[in-house]
Amino acid sequence: MLNKIRQSFSSIGFKIFLWFWLFALSSIIATRFISAQLAQNSIVLPAHHGDLKKLNRIAKHIERNNTSADGLLRYRGKSPNEAIIIRNIDSGQLTTDSSRFLKDLVSYLEKNRFSAITSIQFPRSRITGPKNIILDNQPVELYLAIKGQSRHFDSFIMQLPNWLKLAIPITVSALLAWLLARTLIKPILAIRRAATDIGNGQLDARIEHANKRKDELGSLATSFNTMADKLSLNLTANQRLLADVSHELRSPMTRLQLAVGLAQQAINKPELQKKHLARCELEVSRLNEMISDVLSLSRLENTFQKINLQTVHLDELLADICQDCQYLADEKHILITMKHFFSLDLPGDQNLLSSAFSNVIINAIKYSPKHSEVVISMASVILNQQDSIKIIISDSGNGVPQGTIEKLFQPFYRVDEARDRNTGGTGLGLAIAQQAVLAHNGEISAKNNDSGGLSVTITLPISTTLT
Repeated sequence: MLNKIRQSFSSIGFKIFLWFWLFALSSIIATRFISAQLAQNSIVLPAHHGDLKKLNRIAKHIERNNTSADGLLRYRGKSPNEAIIIRNIDSGQLTTDSSRFLKDLVSYLEKNRFSAITSIQFPRSRITGPKNIILDNQPVELYLAIKGQSRHFDSFIMQLPNWLKLAIPITVSALLAWLLARTLIKPILAIRRAATDIGNGQLDARIEHANKRKDELGSLATSFNTMADKLSLNLTANQRLLADVSHELRSPMTRLQLAVGLAQQAINKPELQKKHLARCELEVSRLNEMISDVLSLSRLENTFQKINLQTVHLDELLADICQDCQYLADEKHILITMKHFFSLDLPGDQNLLSSAFSNVIINAIKYSPKHSEVVISMASVILNQQDSIKIIISDSGNGVPQGTIEKLFQPFYRVDEARDRNTGGTGLGLAIAQQAVLAHNGEISAKNNDSGGLSVTITLPISTTLT
């Protein structure tokens, strides 16, 4: 649940919503603020603490000294940049000194009255009040005016010309819009550049720092890199296929040509000619097997291929395959042992499953030493919350380097790049087995045994729906 919430907040949809929301909100606030600024040249604020303190001090001075209105206007306790404005509550008449900066303030007070002490900010002055007192036996309102530029941000905005007041929200909104566009476009441009580079033949082109983003664009960049990796791998595999096939074809074709030539020369020697023709048949058989493996892998990798689903008696199928492979194992005096076999039926394509098991078992025989053993066992397991069967084929060879286990099922991969004349092949057997297992929604894996050798595990669901 927590991961889903995190994914929602890191998604590009939420980011677009948040950005546009902030953009709209800032535009509304800025428009409202600028409209207010253009409509009036003052801002009503909470009472300024310093001004309120001075007003209270002046009120106490009036009470203590019974100061008159004229004496109050000449009050020396205030600084030269301060002035006092008196409003008669009954008549509304305003009285002040002759300070020039009070003209706008007096005009403002003539039009406005306040029920509580407030500070009114003007571009270059501030007025605070009213403080209700008794002066000359009459109720009056006392205001304190402060001259000079205020440090308040609103005061700074008020002093700007109207064109600049309009330019500020335009600039801010443009900056936010640019940041939004840059945030969305930057990874897309990176993907476009990488795609262009790959299209131009630079197969190592990748999107850098793709895993730093956790939204849809980050997932798209990661998927693009994965696609590019697989594309590069497939092209490399195709190149290796051409090299492997051409290499493998060269030897049997050379031997075939030689055998044909020798058979022609031995036209008057039936026994010798028969021997050369048998060699021709063997080389043709090898060529046919190689071509058949390539076509089988190609068909299995075709996702549109439909498998022939039927009930497979797995124990009987494995027993038949082991019996057939024993003939090949006898050449190296290898014993194929079946352990923990039990009767089991499961849905599947018998030909594909037979191909998968045969390829794995033959591979185990090829890489096992003479006078050794290949063990095949069965066990019930749970795969993806389904009842499944696990078949383990273990050989007695030398195993493979730990770093190469993941690559064993890649087409045309061979642990030893040099051509091993004792085992031969093009590295297609395990790749064919993997595709056949995947077609049955199963899994195939390999690991080195603690006692030596390699174990290949095939896991198949016992009940599944296949298409």
